[in-house]
Amino acid sequence: MTQGKKVLIVEPHKESRESLASALSKAGFEVVQAGGRGDAIPLLDEDQIAAVVTEVKLPDGDGVSILSHVRSRGLASPVIFVTAFGTMTSAIQAMKKGAADFLVKPVTARDITEALDFAIRKSDGKNEAGSAEPLAHTFQGHNVVIGVSGAMRELFSLVQRIAPYDTNILLCGESGSGKEVIAREIHRLSPRRDGSFVPVNCASLSDELLENELFGHERGAFTGADERKVGVFETANEGTLFLDEIDEMGLRSQAKLLRALERKEFRRVGGTKKIRTNLRLVSATNVNLESEVKARRFREDLFYRIKVVTITVPPLRDRKDDIPFLTKAFLGELEKSSGKCVRKIAPEALARLRSYPWPGNVRELKNVIESMALMAERDTLDLDDLPPNIRGARRDQEIKLSVGLTMEEAEKEIIRHYLEHFPTKKEVAKALNIGLRTLYLKIKKLNLPSSKLVAKQET
Repeated sequence: MTQGKKVLIVEPHKESRESLASALSKAGFEVVQAGGRGDAIPLLDEDQIAAVVTEVKLPDGDGVSILSHVRSRGLASPVIFVTAFGTMTSAIQAMKKGAADFLVKPVTARDITEALDFAIRKSDGKNEAGSAEPLAHTFQGHNVVIGVSGAMRELFSLVQRIAPYDTNILLCGESGSGKEVIAREIHRLSPRRDGSFVPVNCASLSDELLENELFGHERGAFTGADERKVGVFETANEGTLFLDEIDEMGLRSQAKLLRALERKEFRRVGGTKKIRTNLRLVSATNVNLESEVKARRFREDLFYRIKVVTITVPPLRDRKDDIPFLTKAFLGELEKSSGKCVRKIAPEALARLRSYPWPGNVRELKNVIESMALMAERDTLDLDDLPPNIRGARRDQEIKLSVGLTMEEAEKEIIRHYLEHFPTKKEVAKALNIGLRTLYLKIKKLNLPSSKLVAKQET
């Protein structure tokens, strides 16, 4: 129930403030008023405020500072912004800091009442039962498994707030950490959810093939083009396009992607007709794109175009509370897909899973669990079912990474660790769940002296 809830209105214009206060009082709210930040802070400190409605621009500060004060006090009160000067940037900044809503004038008292009612109910629901959204579900035929750790709940909360805003998002995180899962969640929670979610891995295609994949081609555009092909820019129209490993895209393709995003139109390869497109772009990378920009391997103008919002997905080693949950979810998926019924894992086996550093992150965990379950002769996984490299894992063998490392620095330390502890590069690549060629490329890119680190040479 929101009846009788105390709401703080922060509005510098007295007439507008009193008009809104009257409307909210009639709707059943108890209302207190402030003309600026200086008046609002004491009220927040003294009263039990259920929600705040504030202007962004205030005579003695801004509404975001009020939101920061609410959060610094440990209060769960939702904060709703109302402004005549709304921009996508200011809205996103407010939502990233935890704003419940962002309304751009002209708005009616009914709009604000409905926003308050929804925000307070949602806040009350979280206080009573934790997250209101499940962190594992199925959407458009795909199993979405996120996690239960504090880190993933915080990330999911950010996704919930950002997804409704139709802006480009860059997902950063190590390979296998679950960036595509998060991209699908952004799509599911967005107004484009009824459209297509179209994933493309940029690393798997050359520049020429990637251009063809993105924009399609006309019949006769090149040798072998016997019929017209529709590209993903058309397939994802009214939906979401997910470009994974966008850092692997060549400069030529980057230029064409930038042009299509800026003009919201493109031509098929070999075509003359301009085709309009309306899609949301979510990109992902496992490297530091700013470093790629400085090295002139990635266009600066495209970098800023794709990263209106940046979300970092933490590696599995930093959220080990997710491992039991993910293990159970993967076993459930396997039972549905193959009929193989393995529903339990022995505590000592689970402890070894938790102590392993998971350089391949969630993808590696899923592969290991599926392999163990398919080979198991019982309905419970135990130590004997674990792969040798995990069965022998101990806490003192974990990779110790310094706080504040960039993704590239962390990746370098992880690969260095495995080169030191595995006899051949083939085994290193297998343990990291990457191809041997990819490993060689990473060794070269990260300037690792592999010949000195590997215990014995390849045969």
